[in-house]
Amino acid sequence: MRNFPKNVQDRLFRYVPVLVLAISALVSCSDPYLYDNQEPKWLGSSIYGYLEQQGNYKNTLRLIDTLKYTEDMKLTGSKTLFVANDSAYEAFFQNNNWGVNRFEDLTLSQMKMLMNFSIIDNAYLLQTMVNYYNAGTTYENSAMRRLTALSPLDSIAQDFEGRIPENPYWNPYKTRGIHIMKDATNMPTVFYTQDFLNQNSITNDDFAVLSGGLTRSTGEVHVFDDKVVTPNVVCKNGYIHVLDHVLTAPKNMAQYLESNDNTKIFSKLLDRFCAPYYDDAITKQYNQLPGRAPIDSIFVKHYFSPTGGRTTLPYNNIQLTNVLPFDPGWNSYAATGTNIYPDMAAMFVPTDAAMTEYFNSGIGSILKNRFGTWEAVPDNIIIPFLKRHMRSSFIESVPSRFSKMVDAENYRLPVLPEHIENAYTAVNGLVYLTNFVYPPVDYISVYSPILLSPNTNIYRWAINRTETSVDGTLFAFYKLYINSLVSKYSVFVPTDEYFSTYIDPIAYGQDAPQGGLKFKYNAKTSKVYAVITTFNKNVDPPVFSDSIGVITDEAFIQDRLWKLLDSHIVVGTVDSGSKYYVTKGNDLIKVEGTGTNMTVAGGYDIDKSTPSKVNFIFKQENGNTYFIDKPIQPALKSVYKVLSETEGFRKFYEMLNGVPDTCVYKIFSPQGIDFKINFFNAYRYTIYVPTDSAMQSALDRKLVMPWDSIYALPQGPKQAQEINKVIRFLRYHFQDDAVFYGQAVDELYQSATIKNDVVRTHFLTGKNRYYKIGVKGDANSMTLTTETNKTAHVTGDPKLHNIIAKDYIFSKVPTYYKNVDGTGASTGATFISSSITTSASAVIHQIDDVLTFQ
Repeated sequence: MRNFPKNVQDRLFRYVPVLVLAISALVSCSDPYLYDNQEPKWLGSSIYGYLEQQGNYKNTLRLIDTLKYTEDMKLTGSKTLFVANDSAYEAFFQNNNWGVNRFEDLTLSQMKMLMNFSIIDNAYLLQTMVNYYNAGTTYENSAMRRLTALSPLDSIAQDFEGRIPENPYWNPYKTRGIHIMKDATNMPTVFYTQDFLNQNSITNDDFAVLSGGLTRSTGEVHVFDDKVVTPNVVCKNGYIHVLDHVLTAPKNMAQYLESNDNTKIFSKLLDRFCAPYYDDAITKQYNQLPGRAPIDSIFVKHYFSPTGGRTTLPYNNIQLTNVLPFDPGWNSYAATGTNIYPDMAAMFVPTDAAMTEYFNSGIGSILKNRFGTWEAVPDNIIIPFLKRHMRSSFIESVPSRFSKMVDAENYRLPVLPEHIENAYTAVNGLVYLTNFVYPPVDYISVYSPILLSPNTNIYRWAINRTETSVDGTLFAFYKLYINSLVSKYSVFVPTDEYFSTYIDPIAYGQDAPQGGLKFKYNAKTSKVYAVITTFNKNVDPPVFSDSIGVITDEAFIQDRLWKLLDSHIVVGTVDSGSKYYVTKGNDLIKVEGTGTNMTVAGGYDIDKSTPSKVNFIFKQENGNTYFIDKPIQPALKSVYKVLSETEGFRKFYEMLNGVPDTCVYKIFSPQGIDFKINFFNAYRYTIYVPTDSAMQSALDRKLVMPWDSIYALPQGPKQAQEINKVIRFLRYHFQDDAVFYGQAVDELYQSATIKNDVVRTHFLTGKNRYYKIGVKGDANSMTLTTETNKTAHVTGDPKLHNIIAKDYIFSKVPTYYKNVDGTGASTGATFISSSITTSASAVIHQIDDVLTFQ
């Protein structure tokens, strides 16, 4: 064989054991043939013969003989066998976890584990064991696991209290015991070849960490932590690979954590999510085996997971909601859509010391303060914690990739090499023991107080509602949004007992409003519903009636609560010294005071003097969460309503309202509660309203013509020109973005009038760009500079600046939902189907002169 090239040798080694029988079968009975009565000398003896000839594998031969595998190991077949010599066995008997000191002390079950776990029922060179075939494709250098001959039927135990999980599903078996199979799938072996490590960019330094400190030389092969010292021994019925230690079957990840004295806390948390499942087929199969005492019922331990586990309870078909990303007790773990060969799982498991330290200090103390002990933390809150520490891919979790690891929600997993105290290669994954805890973002973000509080069920329900992404997957947008650690947030949360008296904007637009909503949480169904009331919107504060109906429609509740969420989230802090802030939904709110003396008010609250009061503040990693005593009520008056009703805005309103309905660029359109500004988008704006005297002066100076003069003109180009001039003049008083009197500002803002010439202006605005307005303000003044380099000032009347308005767009105008069933809109099906499409907010200031751009 020495004269064959290496690649040819590999192919021969791979197929020789299988071809021996073929050689004999093809030989004619009448024709003499060299190998009729002898085998090729280069082929070697059988596996049994080789071990016998070497003279130092007596322990392995005793295992073979005792288990009656002798003929199997002598006859032609196809096996891969990992063996250790007698010196390795002497070392094993001096130090092992089984407490055996000599061969005679081994139980039958232990012998089967030693023997069968060393056997792969196919013949593999180390060079070919790393390749696998799947769905018509060969994957080279990609395998790290293969199933062994060890049957799960060899590992059935009878467990009692103290050895079974502490959860209600196991309670019936505490005293009477249970015959339990920890997993019903075969145990694979894990091996690291140089080709596999190279293929997956796993370094020798990585191997040192995952093997618990072993030094590896390039080219070496390890089976778990045992090194192959003599590879590829060719036998006529397979291959032998000699290891430097006796190969014992490691535990799976769940078993290892259960047996480790330093991981009891984490293991008990995992075991909340498992149950015994009776298996009739296994019970019958076991009882048919010779020499076994019959067992009435054999159960299999399954963890709750869609990957390798179970998603329903063992005694009914109730769907489980709290599930793990994978079953940590699944021996034959395979990531979804793959097989066992190319990868396995990984877990970063904090030691008991790390878990205790986390629970008693820092961010973890919020759990202790709320629940007292790890055992008392509810399942729905423990699940994200466990998920954060469980990884679906070992390859993507080796130390050289620590800096790139993210969790299932795409948040960084901040594992550092110095966090790793030890590592254990289980049959289904790599367990890293860490001196550090990696809490989920849910525990450290502004969402944490909402998740952990007992009286934030309504908010939590709304935040966790899902929508469909462009690729068809479901995601909880609001949870992802406020869990982001890139931004800072201020989140205002009306707690359940205060989540009432929310005025529905669509109902507010009706003549006799019947749409005051009091949101409630049903603990039995884990859903939110709304109690409907009537209210008198002309009384300050409004008076709400008793219940006149209930809405349970989830789409309606979600629509309203999501709009409410938008008005309760501020990107940034609200303790910057400013009074006015913009929410995520472009609502404008006023914040006064600090700490628990803080109040927050939406436009309606300001108008009615009914601010929300802050009861508790939680300082989180990405901002603050404020628990308040009622929902923030955004403005319900439209710009149209404010301008038409406010004394001092009359002349400007009349000019706005005088734009012909037939005009393409009309200002008002019927929508929302009454009318909306036609050119507003889902944004926030500032409107500068000249005093009546300033407007009259502009008319007198013929900056624009009054409407009666324009209407007196003959219809034609001249009249159209004057109409357009008025509209452009008016729109120059509308500005993108909201600025408030009394807050520091020095910026240029875009108006709503487009420059359509090349005449040079003060701010050098180009053609087809929006004219600009310069705004400069401090605590006591606000000055506006125009494109003509003229100035105007916000008047000092506190009733005529910082007026907040809001224009809504509904799926249909409010009159559509009026008295649809004869008893009022709120109890009609049509109202339930209504939705708030979008909205725009505006802050309105009175100014002492008109603004001009030319």
